[in-house]
Amino acid sequence: MPVITVTVDEELKKNAGSILEELGLDIPTAVRMYLKSLLREKNPVLIGDNTPASTAAPVRKKAPAKNASVEDFVALICAVPSGALTRWSDIEAYLSEKAGGEVSVPRGAEWPRVNREGLAIPYWRVVSERGAVRGTPGICTKELQEAMLRAEGYILEEAGHGIFTGLKVAGYKDKLVKF
Repeated sequence: MPVITVTVDEELKKNAGSILEELGLDIPTAVRMYLKSLLREKNPVLIGDNTPASTAAPVRKKAPAKNASVEDFVALICAVPSGALTRWSDIEAYLSEKAGGEVSVPRGAEWPRVNREGLAIPYWRVVSERGAVRGTPGICTKELQEAMLRAEGYILEEAGHGIFTGLKVAGYKDKLVKF
């Protein structure tokens, strides 16, 4: 797979990385998302003082995003069996395909702790794009995710990629659910 190297100042990397981590993403994933959006929309997001208006691509209206409820996301998370994992991006992709338009994780929504049967919703089975244990702010702490993954028999290893150090699930790609 080709590698792209981008040089940015340390503060930009740190601040962007912090925001992305809160969203359960890492920088390489955000760059891939941007590039995929560029291909899909054929309309780059241009930011900065040095871009003359004459060179900017015309702004095209995007198709409105489809709404997916917290319940839609929770249903898929509950469908992930012990011994398997998923990622937020996998759930978004499945729901987007099903809805016929782009779907995103609902932000600021109230996420339930238990399903209709009173069982704990296995948010700990949702790992980062690279299989890292990140937790999900307001839903599942990093410590709880780590403990639950270990309890289910997952092997956790040092991730060690830049500012995103910590633990990741060993061989996570082989454990991903195909919705």
